[in-house]
Amino acid sequence: MPQGLQTRSTRLKKEASTRVAPAATASSSATSSVSSSAFDGVIGLTSSYRPKYPGAPKRALHTTPAFYLRWGRLTVTNASGFAPRRGEDVARGLGLDMLRGDRLAVSLSLRYDSGRSEGSSEAYAGLGNIRHTVRARLAASWALGGPWRLGASWNSDVLGRGNGGVGDVSAGWETRVGPRSIFSVASYLSLADARYMQAYYGITAAQSARSVYAPFDAKAGLRDMGVSASLRHDFAGDWVALANVGATRLLGSAADSPITRNRNGWSVGGGLGWRF
Repeated sequence: MPQGLQTRSTRLKKEASTRVAPAATASSSATSSVSSSAFDGVIGLTSSYRPKYPGAPKRALHTTPAFYLRWGRLTVTNASGFAPRRGEDVARGLGLDMLRGDRLAVSLSLRYDSGRSEGSSEAYAGLGNIRHTVRARLAASWALGGPWRLGASWNSDVLGRGNGGVGDVSAGWETRVGPRSIFSVASYLSLADARYMQAYYGITAAQSARSVYAPFDAKAGLRDMGVSASLRHDFAGDWVALANVGATRLLGSAADSPITRNRNGWSVGGGLGWRF
């Protein structure tokens, strides 16, 4: 779910009076590059109440310490919602700004994918583990003017461990609802290749023999779609609070898989961060 965090209270106060939408973020010289000496960050805590796994019938509360660090064009974060600029697409892991202009932004990132443990849910009993890997993600976003922004990305298993690739297209809208508050809405549609779908939603003959599931051949195609709404409030000083709500629906083989017990899911969450 796309969320953003401003860094440095002094910068926030200045930008709040001059910016009203992602398309009007700053001059081209300010957005096309970031000073190599610029360093900022956020540390905080995020919490969400969401399905135990995609397609699960039950939900669970997840609370996670979160951080974001930027030095020049490089970023590292364990929470995709932490971003220093509004409308910025920030992916978990180690990221590089390849291009950042008034309208178009392109980034490349690497992140650790822990795969899936058979013991993480009783629904996975007999299915074995999905191996951990490293994923590379190429993403681009376009500011359309006013409050609208479009995005697209693709990430793939670069270690060749059979985890496949996933991509998405997205659209976002945001507006100020007060001197220190921003409300945003985002939607996405994702798709995945055959390797990813079979690894996460398919059931092989061997897995069927060890589990309660019948064999299922998952095919490439659409994976899920979702919509979310979020509110961010910047307090005086260096603190920021987030709140969000979202809904998703599994599609294609992900929806038809015997692992899936509920095609529809919803979540609520929030967070508190300190900028430095």
